[in-house]
Amino acid sequence: MMKQGFIYAAAATFATGAGFALLGNSAAQSARDTSADATSTAPRAAQLFAPEDLRQSGRITFTPAISPDGQTLYFPQADCALIWECPQELFMAKREGSGWSKPLKVEVTAGERVEWPSFSPDGRYLLFSWATQRARHGRDVFEDFDLYRLDLSREGAEPEPIDEPDINRIRSGRLAKLRFVHNETAPNLTVDGDLYFWTERLDGVGNRDVYVAPAAPGGGFQAARPVEGPVNSPGNDAGAWVNPAGDLMLVNYSDRGGSGSTDVFLSVKRDDIWSDPVNLGASINSANNDFAARITPDNQHVLFTSDRPVGAAEPGLFQVWSVPVSSIPKLKNALSR
Repeated sequence: MMKQGFIYAAAATFATGAGFALLGNSAAQSARDTSADATSTAPRAAQLFAPEDLRQSGRITFTPAISPDGQTLYFPQADCALIWECPQELFMAKREGSGWSKPLKVEVTAGERVEWPSFSPDGRYLLFSWATQRARHGRDVFEDFDLYRLDLSREGAEPEPIDEPDINRIRSGRLAKLRFVHNETAPNLTVDGDLYFWTERLDGVGNRDVYVAPAAPGGGFQAARPVEGPVNSPGNDAGAWVNPAGDLMLVNYSDRGGSGSTDVFLSVKRDDIWSDPVNLGASINSANNDFAARITPDNQHVLFTSDRPVGAAEPGLFQVWSVPVSSIPKLKNALSR
């Protein structure tokens, strides 16, 4: 049985010239080879994101976080094809020409599960969800993901938990093995200092919900609370990513209609109210699970995780994919408003 900690519902700008080269050498070439007409206005199909640079073949690979300057990425990857066989560990790669350097394991989190990293808007901190053992967890806890931040400006820095106020809840006692309750994941920080993430709480709106811990006037955060409006529902509302400006959200649903098991939706914030999420359509969504989408810092591509088939292979292996923003009209319009 697949772990619920991962399977959601079932389951600044770039340096000049980065553009489509973001895909990495092999994926960019694949995109060129499969394009019948480079000048065509037809939407481009999704392509694997840097499959050779990130060593994706045969390995579960999750959506990366790319630094605001486009020169560094962090991504979780498991050295196997089945999520329960080995942990997804955190890796880092640097921009190297039009591709990426050989990924290096982040030793400070090595051997333990890491999910959905992101950069702070200034690039100083890496935020991520980490299922490391903590004394406060108590005994017999089945995997407790908490939110952490790592100061990338300090050599030898250790990850710091983002516990308060009411952000990382303790998973223990009767909740120790209950679904995904009190697991916090996918942290995103806006330029205004608001922290977004998703979790499952018994006092939430539904099963899994998107939360925000607003910036506190004197620094830090206010108490985390479910995002108001139509984003959250009685079902599973997860996989959320919020842009640095804090006015655009990509989020996942499996029960609001769409192309397949789990689809990527868009919500925009106007006058402090998040809009009804809309499905982003077939340019990004497939008959398989498509989730954990985020926009690259240059606003040119969407990166996301999917278990759609690769070539002639059977579906089921989670890989990172990329699709141009220009191929997703609803998203393109939202970014240009």
